[in-house]
Amino acid sequence: MGARPTTVRRPLAQILLDSVAPEDRPGPPPAPLDDVRLELLADAAQDHRVLPAVAKHVAARPDCPEPWRGPLRRARDEQVVRHLSALAELAALGAALDRAGVPWAVAKGPAAAALWPAPDMREYYDLDMYVPREAFRAAVETLEDAGCTGVDRNWPLMVRERRAEYAMRGPLGVHLDLHWDIAVPHGLRRRFRTDPGAMIGRRRPVDLGGGRHVPTFDAVDSVLVLAFHAAQAGAGRLLWLVDVAGAVAACDGVRREVGGRAREMRLEAPVALVVDRAARVLGGPAREALHDTGLRPPRVLRGAAAALDRRHGFPDLPGDRHRGGRLYAGARPGAWGTATTLVADAVRDRRIERALRSGRPDAGEKALRLDVPDARAREDYLRFVDSGAG
Repeated sequence: MGARPTTVRRPLAQILLDSVAPEDRPGPPPAPLDDVRLELLADAAQDHRVLPAVAKHVAARPDCPEPWRGPLRRARDEQVVRHLSALAELAALGAALDRAGVPWAVAKGPAAAALWPAPDMREYYDLDMYVPREAFRAAVETLEDAGCTGVDRNWPLMVRERRAEYAMRGPLGVHLDLHWDIAVPHGLRRRFRTDPGAMIGRRRPVDLGGGRHVPTFDAVDSVLVLAFHAAQAGAGRLLWLVDVAGAVAACDGVRREVGGRAREMRLEAPVALVVDRAARVLGGPAREALHDTGLRPPRVLRGAAAALDRRHGFPDLPGDRHRGGRLYAGARPGAWGTATTLVADAVRDRRIERALRSGRPDAGEKALRLDVPDARAREDYLRFVDSGAG
């Protein structure tokens, strides 16, 4: 088993890590709670989407202040309610898709929660369902007939951006992202060779507890989906790293296939960087997994990411500025592709920030939720998905 990283962390950051790290991992004793305020701990935990896990860990400690126990218990109870609501929504919507003959798989959310020691430790608020591109129109119509409504309602923008995702709300109120590709922005699909149809074809059932089994991606594809998603979001949350470490651990026996399949889809650069960060931050079995997967992180980016973590510490805390997210989000096949993407992303981010400061309603992803009822644009978007064009 790998040794624990020696990076010195602030007590608050160490408590976050102690809450999600493998219990049998060697290391220093837990960080004391004496000088920690519950409000700051909750803010940091929510920032990393690990509040239920932190609540479980801290409440079990003998030095947990008695006034903390009520709020910590509520944090876990709230995730239990969200989890049960998501399972109920998933059961009804999955059954509707099954009746319509639409193949589907769920990822992240409840499927990732099954990788944690207890499902109520994994914080999530929505469902991510994946269908083959050619079945997307049927899936939308089926889900609408089942009571789902659109959250993304700016159809002209949907046509322009050609995103592989449609946000909906289920009849029970759970947010649902319906995907026809794991690479959501159009630009990503041009750089990577994702194969969502084959991935859905390899799906297998996962036990979500209580006798509930739903289809999710196979063990290898689950690593790719979770790590690729984490990379595109900057790999800055502990939640994502724990997901990836759990998915890699679940690949026992087929772990070597991770690197090969990642190279086939040209996903190796971002996936390897995220697996490397999970190994570096969490230690234990995750630290050995990088070699078992056969993944090869880009040397320069790996060194830069590790140097940032050593210098600024990880997990980050609210208010920290140096998160290094662009290194993960910008990783592309080849050094030139990565360099041009990093520059383009920096320019785009500054443009969006200026637009948001100016109060423009068409800035950022919230623009997709503007109500622009345009039946022709909606049909144009569905026709584009039907066409199979990039």
